[in-house]
Amino acid sequence: MSEYDASGWQPPVFIISGAQAEGKTTFLMDVLTRLDTLQVHLRGIVAPGYFTDDVRSGFSVVDVSTGSGMALCSDIPSQGSEQHARFYFRPEGLAFGRRTLLISSGHDATDLIVIDEVGRFDVRGALWGGCIDQLVKKDHPPMIWTVRNEFVQMVIERWPMIRPVVLNLGSISVEEVVEEILNEIRIYRSQSGSPDL
Repeated sequence: MSEYDASGWQPPVFIISGAQAEGKTTFLMDVLTRLDTLQVHLRGIVAPGYFTDDVRSGFSVVDVSTGSGMALCSDIPSQGSEQHARFYFRPEGLAFGRRTLLISSGHDATDLIVIDEVGRFDVRGALWGGCIDQLVKKDHPPMIWTVRNEFVQMVIERWPMIRPVVLNLGSISVEEVVEEILNEIRIYRSQSGSPDL
């Protein structure tokens, strides 16, 4: 049993939920920008979309701790790409995201692990699913994920060991989310012997 279980406290997984293209990633990035100004140590990935002729045509994957990133997927096939729904995921983009997530899991200074976005393919073990399996088996800091409304229950059932805190877009502000996260990070830091915020 880990020290976190023994204390009765379990790090939460904050789930920003919303409809497809409602602005989950934008909201998440606003939260992360605010947390960064407060010296919160962020690790993980965001996946901003891009558009061609007003149609979403692909996504990038960005390391939140360094700002570096690369193409993740597009609606145009490429050599070695892996198709999920209408997008073709580039092996180098997937490798970059997975490596970033697994580095996050072993980094002692991490206050918050970020995964944008968790969905039905992850639940089936593809995309970030294997990384999530590894992350939730270990002692970990609080996390924040984005999940489409229709997949929230599926995600919670797939990883029953997480303590989900569902935050619905439109019913909570960036400042309210930041305050909730900071409260949990303070507990996490006190449990792990790290200095307070």
